Amino acid sequence: MSLQQKFRCFALTLACAALLGGCAHPQLMEPGMSLTAVESELGAPDAKVALETGGMRFVYSLQPMSEQVWWIDFNEKGEVVSRQNVLDREHFALIRPGVDTKETVWNLFGKCAEESHFALVNQDAWMYRFLDEGFFHMACWVQFDVKGVVTEVGHTIDPWWDRDGLFF
Repeated sequence: MSLQQKFRCFALTLACAALLGGCAHPQLMEPGMSLTAVESELGAPDAKVALETGGMRFVYSLQPMSEQVWWIDFNEKGEVVSRQNVLDREHFALIRPGVDTKETVWNLFGKCAEESHFALVNQDAWMYRFLDEGFFHMACWVQFDVKGVVTEVGHTIDPWWDRDGLFF
């Protein structure tokens, strides 16, 4: 490799490192950061939900390619007090069939990985991809009737992993 090629490779490596270093992620939002700073770093959230405490929750979905949805909670002063990835069975259990709607599910988890329509039962479904117990690639399916009310919540192996031959 010539000196000029080595220099170009080094410059490309530095440029990539600079780009990656500038990436924002919900996990990097520190307690005490302002609501404005978080939105400036991460962009507009999928949902903004008022909390009973007087604070606010931002919901950031990293679906479809990531298996994460983040809640960033702010106190009444607009400062980060907590952040957590909420794609797990505990948080999916918050969805109440017969009560919750597309709007309330959106406010919990934001954008899903995939939307489907089941013509035989005339229902829509949203699929959220998640890691169960930190290891198993799973999907949570939330089904809605024609009025947009949740009819059921179920879990399967993540079909994206299954169809792409990623299970051995």
